Amino acid sequence: MRSVRFPPVPVRPAVRVLSALFAVLLTCAVLTATVLGAVPAPAAWADGEPSLAVGAVRTTPGQAQFYLTARNLPPGMSLETARVTVRAEDTGGGTGGGTVLPVTVEPAGTPGTGGDGPARSVVIVFDASASMSGPPLDQAQDAALDYARAVPADVRIGLVRVGERAETLLAPTADRAAFTAAVRGVRARGSTALYDGVMAGRELLAGEDGDRRLLVLSDGADTSSQTSLDRLVVRLGRDGAAVDVVALGERTDGAALRRIAEGGGGRVHRATGGRELAGAFLSAAAAFSPPVRVTVQVPAELAGRTARMTVEARAGGSATAAPAPAATPSRTGTPPVAGSGGTASTSVTVTFAAVPRTGGPGAPPAAVTVAGPPAWLYPAGGGALLAALVMVAAVLVRPHHGLDGGRLAQLERLAAYGSGPAGGAGGGVLGVPGAALALTEKVVRARGRHERIAVELEQAGMRLLPHEWTLLRLGVAFACAVLLTLLLSPVAGILLGPGLGWAGCAFYRRRRAAARARRFAEQLPDALQLVVGSLRSGFSLGQALAALVRESAEPVSTEFGKALAETRLGVDLEDALEKAAERTACRDLSWLVMAIRIQREVGGNLAEIMATAVDTMRERARLRRHVRALTAEGRLSAYVLIALPIGIGGWMFLIRGEYVRPLYTEPLGIAMLSAAVLLVAVGSFWMSRLIKVEV
Repeated sequence: MRSVRFPPVPVRPAVRVLSALFAVLLTCAVLTATVLGAVPAPAAWADGEPSLAVGAVRTTPGQAQFYLTARNLPPGMSLETARVTVRAEDTGGGTGGGTVLPVTVEPAGTPGTGGDGPARSVVIVFDASASMSGPPLDQAQDAALDYARAVPADVRIGLVRVGERAETLLAPTADRAAFTAAVRGVRARGSTALYDGVMAGRELLAGEDGDRRLLVLSDGADTSSQTSLDRLVVRLGRDGAAVDVVALGERTDGAALRRIAEGGGGRVHRATGGRELAGAFLSAAAAFSPPVRVTVQVPAELAGRTARMTVEARAGGSATAAPAPAATPSRTGTPPVAGSGGTASTSVTVTFAAVPRTGGPGAPPAAVTVAGPPAWLYPAGGGALLAALVMVAAVLVRPHHGLDGGRLAQLERLAAYGSGPAGGAGGGVLGVPGAALALTEKVVRARGRHERIAVELEQAGMRLLPHEWTLLRLGVAFACAVLLTLLLSPVAGILLGPGLGWAGCAFYRRRRAAARARRFAEQLPDALQLVVGSLRSGFSLGQALAALVRESAEPVSTEFGKALAETRLGVDLEDALEKAAERTACRDLSWLVMAIRIQREVGGNLAEIMATAVDTMRERARLRRHVRALTAEGRLSAYVLIALPIGIGGWMFLIRGEYVRPLYTEPLGIAMLSAAVLLVAVGSFWMSRLIKVEV
């Protein structure tokens, strides 16, 4: 086969020129890279983004101080050798926008050495699962103790053990001996709840101030956490605490550990053995750079103004004076901002202190000193309460006669009342208390209120006689009058005190009666179930009710016992039960009595009728509880709205009495106070109607 030779392709001159130009450019690029590689580069930050944090801002007129801390500084670099600048931009629209403030930077004292430097805390999340047993656990314990010795003495260290669950072994503390004991006490066992452990460490740091960090040691993937990785990363991103992760061995979940570190703005340190593990811990310890105290000179045009202060630290150069915002920093300060190219910065919104002015027509008014409660308030109030207690003792201190002392005391009082004034109504109580009781009893009987008050006391379950209760109310009314006279004025005490005391006692009795009626209604279905069982066993209704009285608790046993006692005196059982229903305001019992009357007239199975009634009661009680749960929010809102003006008014009266005094000393103030009370009463009634649901 003959070979075919193609003629040479002619190369155009333009192609030759382009090839030569490309070769020249390539040569220049190589030479440039070589030269630049030989020139020393400017100082750069260490691995991980650097950040600054401003804390403990304090202000004085013309000057301000704050503490500046940094994270992830390069080896051999510190804030004391960096160049710190502060720029303030007025946010109020006035002058001073973008003003560079003169600053002074000096080393800060630390809490552990008697200084007042910012607080710093770290929590070590220690993986102590079963895979760490043996040499890995010993190496990790030694590395943790080396870390504690490497960080500054003021850094508070805590410890969380990760096993089948997260366990807090030590809250952040500066006691290195306690930390050593906690680390040496770690034992390897169980599965790995790594995410729960990091969440527990985050919660420990939530109660700490200043610079906060998490150091996580892990040798494997998470196997038993209840916290998800996504939720953990979101929480770490919100907290502002830096998170460093030490990954030990080759079985770690690299992707998960990287997400945890990135969520906390930290980095992952990898180690395969004891030497590398110790180096990783020491590298993490280097993140705690010594803080500096920055003093800022505030110009006159920024005094008293709110400004956004930007603090910048640049690698290289000498530290110059630094600034400090004066007043308390606002909650809208921005988070630390990492820089680039050897620079880190952060910004915070502050209010600089105003320069005080003295004298002259434009000087501000002198501060008003607010006095506390008057000195005579406490002894006078104590005396009034003592007088009220003496009157209450006249009611409560009466002779007891054993188990049936109440009935015997009534018989003795009746005998004494019928025998003339020599015995008196005191029933054995001598002196002034006995005379007061006798006089009160005469007044109560003369006005025809004895029986009505007795029924009201029975409804409330109060073991007091009508005249004793009346005397008690008089004592409380007198105490309220004395207290209001001492706190407000004699006019207020005379007009408001007796009414408030009398109404307060009535309110207390009604509350007790309502609570007793509620307990009766709650106990009634179970008690009637016992009656149904007795009827089905062959007992009569009277015998079943007698068993109910023996087995039930108060108030069911008391009310049915009274009904049975009335039947022994000749009253029909239905009428006695109807009176019990009236005393307890129980409609369920009234309907049951109606069912018993119908059964007596037309016949039927009483046990089945009562069983149906019991089922209906229980269903209505369940529905009532359901409605009460649905209306809980509305009721709570009503309580808050009603109590808010009363509580604020009382508090203002205690701490700033002169501020609210015109409300009850001036005619206009009295009118306003009366209108406010009326409106609160109307609003209370309206809201009570809105949240009331009949079942």
